[in-house]
Amino acid sequence: MEEAAVLLDGLLQVQFGKISRTDAIASVSEELRARAARHHYDIDEKFRNENGISLQMAHLEYGLTDGETGWEPAYRWQEQILDIYYNEPEIYKKLLNRARK
Repeated sequence: MEEAAVLLDGLLQVQFGKISRTDAIASVSEELRARAARHHYDIDEKFRNENGISLQMAHLEYGLTDGETGWEPAYRWQEQILDIYYNEPEIYKKLLNRARK
């Protein structure tokens, strides 16, 4: 859920017009790859790369916009992070903060 919170944060920045989608995808990819390295995971060039982030962000967008934009379907973990974001904002903030440590 921590990684999902980072992905959602990137998408929200796009939705609020604070960053371009391209920049958000690059930023999320970089952040998740750095997080994995901090936790001593072995990563390759495909791990959380921009193509994968773009795809997941499109599915998450579908859930965020109730199907108005994005790609169907929103997966269960994406619906879960959206539920946390809407109904338990303090938990969402904690997840996001833990992901960035």
